[in-house]
Amino acid sequence: MMNKFPKIDIIIPVAGRGERLMPHTRYYQKCLLPVAGKPILNHIIKNFEGLNINKIKLITGHHSEQVEDFVMKRSDYKYECIVQEEQLGLGHAIKLGLEKSDKPVLIVLGDSIFNINYKDFCSSVGSKIGVLEVKDPERYGIIEIRDNKIVKFVEKPKKPKSNLAQIGIYYIDSQINLLESIEYIIKKNIKKNGEYQLPDAFQNMLENRHFFEYEVVKEYLDCGVIETMLNSNKVLLSQNSKNYISQKSIVKNSNLEYCTISDGCYIENSNLYNVILLNNTKIINQELSNEIIGCYSYDNKEKDIYDKERNVY
Repeated sequence: MMNKFPKIDIIIPVAGRGERLMPHTRYYQKCLLPVAGKPILNHIIKNFEGLNINKIKLITGHHSEQVEDFVMKRSDYKYECIVQEEQLGLGHAIKLGLEKSDKPVLIVLGDSIFNINYKDFCSSVGSKIGVLEVKDPERYGIIEIRDNKIVKFVEKPKKPKSNLAQIGIYYIDSQINLLESIEYIIKKNIKKNGEYQLPDAFQNMLENRHFFEYEVVKEYLDCGVIETMLNSNKVLLSQNSKNYISQKSIVKNSNLEYCTISDGCYIENSNLYNVILLNNTKIINQELSNEIIGCYSYDNKEKDIYDKERNVY
């Protein structure tokens, strides 16, 4: 039977350098770091089941070749990778994926996993913004509401009038409306911290009588910094087997709980709690908790860049 739900484009921006996840993001695109045994991007795409997807567009930059390789191996949807040559902000990145059409678009950031019913989220009368109640709204783009309606979008306000933060999931019912608003803020050089931001484009749409709804998202796993990525790893593993251990890795005489062990790892005589090991990492005689650890090669020579004193490579 034909899916009556309208076809939708999805844009996932994954161009950033992931400074808050260094040193790992020197070698990996942030969205491809493993959480509960799978790349973050894999978890994001898996949750799109039920949507009638036209195309998934990935806005790439840092380690773009890794993202292209990832999607080339998939056959579930039609993909397109678009390189953002200059890092001019999220608004600029999204502009690269928009079309001059009234087709709807779903925008999902590449470092967040939303366990929601996307079909319901994209069934809005107008556009819809996913928000989360936060304790530090000055760190976020927020919405201000009146009579349960969005009346203003503000990017990182110094004196916030709301604690409803935009957390990286947006359904826009007309691509051209968003495209024209982003072009407007670029033409007027409206920037925050030197970048073109989505809330400024949304504010322009609002001033032109575009209708927005909002939804408070309850199941949201942030993977943008080490602490939250490890928390997301633990939450996802707790729902399944408590550990993911690659068949290409070896574990000897060790206790593991809430751990993601990638390909080519070797673990011996160690206790690990909520640890993510990246490819080819060796752990011997260690007590570790709440860490992301990787072994990296460069200049064709193996060099250990982790803590040698602790014998962790």
